[in-house]
Amino acid sequence: MDQPLKALCELGGWKDAQTVLRYYQRADEGQLRQVLTNRRRVRT
Repeated sequence: MDQPLKALCELGGWKDAQTVLRYYQRADEGQLRQVLTNRRRVRT
């Protein structure tokens, strides 16, 4: 997750970055919790 998308495509042999994004890149529970913790609150 913390690697440049272009580098992952090169290493995996994918010509289209959409393949990586659509099928292989998934956030894990720790990353999701961190995003929720660091999000900004929207004032209404």
